[in-house]
Amino acid sequence: MLSALGAETFTATFGHLYSRENLDKFLRKGHSVEVYRAAAHDPRSGVWIAEDEAGKPVGYAVAGPCTLPVPDMPPNSGELARLYLLNEAKGTGLGARLLEITLGFLRDRFDHIYLSVYRDNTVAQRLYERYGFVKIHDYFYMVGDHADPEWLMELRGG
Repeated sequence: MLSALGAETFTATFGHLYSRENLDKFLRKGHSVEVYRAAAHDPRSGVWIAEDEAGKPVGYAVAGPCTLPVPDMPPNSGELARLYLLNEAKGTGLGARLLEITLGFLRDRFDHIYLSVYRDNTVAQRLYERYGFVKIHDYFYMVGDHADPEWLMELRGG
């Protein structure tokens, strides 16, 4: 279920940016059942699913040890790895709620918290900035063979 939700939310948000080949390659690798199973079974990671009032899954978040290319990354660094909502759930406050839950989890386990966000995703950037994240670096995130311009952000004020 989480693998399908991950693929659906990513495709709904960013699918228009990629060729079918690159999108399929990325989804097979990055949103496989095994990827989510590993996160769910890692004691230093957390996975959350947001549901609408009818109990339908409409979003999710994943957090754990930092795997981002943070320059001079300090020890004991954590990462908000994923936070996605279906279009129907955007603007409902669920994104902020998922962020608050994951930040609580990360603060309890890690000394430094990072995330990555697509350079043109200004809505998400504003949300993260409201919670104390600041841009620290640019890098490219691979979606298949396509290089996405991304921002690395670090939690500083929250």
